[in-house]
Amino acid sequence: MWGSRGGAPVVRVGAHVPAAGGLAKALAHARAAGCEAFQVFVSNPRGWAPPAADPEGAERFRAATAEAGLGPVFVHAPYLVNFASMSDQTWLRSRSLVAATLERAAAIGAAGLVVHAGYEMGGGRARGLARTREALLPLLDYGAGAGTGGPDLLLEPTASGKGSMAARFEEAAELLAACGDHPRLRVCLDTCHAHAAGYDLTSPASATAALDELLAVVGDRVPLVHCNDTRDPLGARRDRHWHVGQGLIGDAGFAAVLAHPGLAGTAAVIETPGELPEHTRDVARLKRLRDTAVRS
Repeated sequence: MWGSRGGAPVVRVGAHVPAAGGLAKALAHARAAGCEAFQVFVSNPRGWAPPAADPEGAERFRAATAEAGLGPVFVHAPYLVNFASMSDQTWLRSRSLVAATLERAAAIGAAGLVVHAGYEMGGGRARGLARTREALLPLLDYGAGAGTGGPDLLLEPTASGKGSMAARFEEAAELLAACGDHPRLRVCLDTCHAHAAGYDLTSPASATAALDELLAVVGDRVPLVHCNDTRDPLGARRDRHWHVGQGLIGDAGFAAVLAHPGLAGTAAVIETPGELPEHTRDVARLKRLRDTAVRS
């Protein structure tokens, strides 16, 4: 458990931080933004090139992160990854890139690697599930197998759309089941995506009910929440992140998410637009919402 207050675990708040210029700059950004936990890319998020190995740099990053008291750290895989793709080239590239990214995530001491759940691209859901299983199980056993201490792999449900493998929570549970509920396979909840897929997070009651539903079907497998507000109405199937409390989810919804007992001790990071000043404001706002819930 990363953080507690008065013996009770609390959500660790942070941001996805830019890594242009190296991990040292990413860490500096996280500290300046007031992060407790953070997420980072370790390669071009819109390319297929694998992350470069840098054992000495990775060790320095691990030591500096520990010294700063920051964590957990998560890595986000590039957006092109799609394990359900019917294209053999995309499928093979996805598997190779995630294998390399898992190795890099392990080297820097990351707790998990976030991968979008993907799209079956016209091949049908059953085949998409089979393709995902075929790609993931060897990666989980090798790169993050039980007992290795390596990072978990977190499947992130998408904002829905044609061929989505997981937008609804029961679809995420089906993906886990297709992979044998592997102990290193987990789920990352994105609030903007959930809102886009039709889950109402705008009030304490509806947000609590949505999280109850998620945890009922995936169990204790949600170590990370992407706390992103949204510009679009409920069920719009559009993935447009906005600043915390300034979009259509609003403060009340985020306060309920952060206060949910099933998420105690997990991490919540923003993926909102802007640079350091905007990230600092969003992180501070999430902290205030969390701390108010803790005191109440």
